[in-house]
Amino acid sequence: MKIHAVVIAALLSVATLAAQTPAHNSAAHNSSLLQQARQAFVSAEALEAQLNEKPPAERTRSLYLKVIKAYQRVYLITPHTGYADNALMTIARLYEEIEEKAPAMQTLSFLIREYPGTPFKETAEKDLARLQGVPEKKTGAVENVRYWETQNSVRVVIDVTGEIAFKQGEARSPDRVFIDISPARLNSLLAGKQWPVKSDLLDQIRIGQYDASTVRVVLHVGAIGQTTSFLLKDPDRLVVDVMAKETAAVSAQPVLASVTAPPPEPPPVPAPANATTRPAPKPPDTKPPDAETKVITPAKPPNAGPRSLVRSLGLKLSRVVIDAGHGGHDTGSIGPRGYSEKELVLDVATRLKQLIETELAAEVVMTRNDDSFVPLETRTIVANQQQSDLFISIHANSSAVRSVRGVETFFLNFTSSREALETASRENAASERSIHELQDLVKKIMLRDKVDESRELARHIQHAMAARKGAGTDRGVKQAPFVVLIGANMPSILAEVCFISNPEEERLIKTPQYRQAIADSLFEGVRSYAESLSGTKTAKTQEKSQE
Repeated sequence: MKIHAVVIAALLSVATLAAQTPAHNSAAHNSSLLQQARQAFVSAEALEAQLNEKPPAERTRSLYLKVIKAYQRVYLITPHTGYADNALMTIARLYEEIEEKAPAMQTLSFLIREYPGTPFKETAEKDLARLQGVPEKKTGAVENVRYWETQNSVRVVIDVTGEIAFKQGEARSPDRVFIDISPARLNSLLAGKQWPVKSDLLDQIRIGQYDASTVRVVLHVGAIGQTTSFLLKDPDRLVVDVMAKETAAVSAQPVLASVTAPPPEPPPVPAPANATTRPAPKPPDTKPPDAETKVITPAKPPNAGPRSLVRSLGLKLSRVVIDAGHGGHDTGSIGPRGYSEKELVLDVATRLKQLIETELAAEVVMTRNDDSFVPLETRTIVANQQQSDLFISIHANSSAVRSVRGVETFFLNFTSSREALETASRENAASERSIHELQDLVKKIMLRDKVDESRELARHIQHAMAARKGAGTDRGVKQAPFVVLIGANMPSILAEVCFISNPEEERLIKTPQYRQAIADSLFEGVRSYAESLSGTKTAKTQEKSQE
């Protein structure tokens, strides 16, 4: 469509002009543009809601183009806001709804190229491939690598999903054993990952995406006798045993966890006269490696940036503080039919508490267990006093446009996003902080290592929440100065689990099943983050890791 091509070209011109704006005018100019973009986005959402209220037969092409034009105005005002990529994704979807694939694909290509950091990138790439008729590749995935040592062997377990095959090979100078897994993609958390083992048998484990469909695991080996590899199911994993020479001579087969009768003990031999009685030597531990009660997993690297102090020190997850937002006279947001944020988040928090205690065997402390008011500042004090490892504050979002749905996760930091600041302002309304404390608050927000680890926790939580069926738009991970997160000495996030202002969503969250689904998604995020840390897996997680 020629009109669409002109619009894309105009956006590039706007971006070029914006880059040439004098520095002394940029702040005021950007603030004005941000406000205009926000107003344009809200107007476009309202126009789309009006379109969706019409019966399908009455949704004409001209009405669709009117809505598309409204969304195009968002990024034509300025491409440098969080509304631009949202608008582009919506435009592509609307074009597809009226079966105009060419402009839909053009929009998606533009989004992927011009917004490489957008949280919609993966979805946009999949949609573009689908519209281009590219068959979806049902490849497997490599999700995690674990290892542990015994007296004469090292066992490496590679967690996989999907239908995969593997091939083992060797290389010299230095001595290496490699395992190629295909067709498979590597979990982005593991990209370029290395595990220093530093044993006589195994010096290091490396992993990488060898080519488009192959993941290669490389073992830098030492004085080994044999290396064997085999697949196991439920859960799917590839097991690699690196054995010492004496162990390999006894058995070339992988040892599986099984129970056999012990051999009969030989008759006792009388001790010679005047001999000193010595205790019998302790027999070697013949228990298979994966029957150990503890599975030690080195910490995964964070998604971006250097390894944080939390991961460098191998810290673990043992206590979580869950904060049910608002409470008492502070009702939070209210749904169209009167359901309050404070009662929703307390119910979800209680369900999440039970999941963490049962599944992760971690201790959970609640900032409130009933409909009582707890000052925002007190909530992080509780977390610090309890020496908590994580702080999770649960909230429900609200919008003037009732059709808006979706989930988003915040961590504590500064931001220039007007939308994020408005969300923070709404959640900070009950704060008791005063102006003279500003300098101290700024210092607390800038605790860098906590910021980095909080971002990583937020990423795990957001990914799990967005994967929930019916969650709505994945609004991504964002940063904002939330008072309830200021001062926490541990990784901390604020999760907006739904839009209580949406009438349909308000109806759903009144059902226990929907609230349980929200709690389940939050737990999956916590579990995923916990497993990315070094430590001993426990409870249900540990049971799943047993071979």
